[in-house]
Parts: sequence; C-alpha cells; structure tokens
Amino acid sequence: MTRDDLIRRIAEEMPGISIPEARRLILLFVEGMKKGLNEAENLEFRRFGVFEVHHRKARIARNPRTGASVQVGSRRSLVFRQGKVLKARMKNLTKRTI
Repeated sequence: MTRDDLIRRIAEEMPGISIPEARRLILLFVEGMKKGLNEAENLEFRRFGVFEVHHRKARIARNPRTGASVQVGSRRSLVFRQGKVLKARMKNLTKRTI
C-alpha cells in the first residue's frame, strides 16, 4: 500500500473527509514521526508496535570484493518491533495462506 492508496482509503471510509484533507492529515502524521525520530525518540503505537532509534558504533568492516578493511562510521538506524496484537494477526494470516 502506498501513501496515496492510504489517503484514498481514508477518504472513502470517512465520508466527512475529502482527499485533500486526508492527504494533509497523512502528511502531518508522517512529518510528526520524522520529527520525533530525528530527536531520537521512540514512537510507540499501542497494540501495533514501536519504532526505535538505535545507535550503531563505528567499526571496521571488510569489502567483500577485495577483502580490504574499511572504516564504517557510527550511525543511527531505525528498528520496528511489532506489538502483541499485530504479531498475533500476522501469525493468523500466515496460517490461513498455507
């Protein structure tokens, strides 16, 4: 599902909201998430999951083609941990498709 698909779906399921209003709501939501994550905050959505910012230390890695050592700088990475309800739903979806 793309952002535009989500916007259309919100506008369809909520008759009082037009597509431009739904687009504005989604953009505000995404910008709020970006701002929170840039400030290294965790975003928690009950029953859905948690977006966490992890800090990775600088390290020495190897170039797989040449085998040469390469210095990799420290960085932040985004990790998503699903909540219990989402995990249970995904487990049920997997069982039905097999």
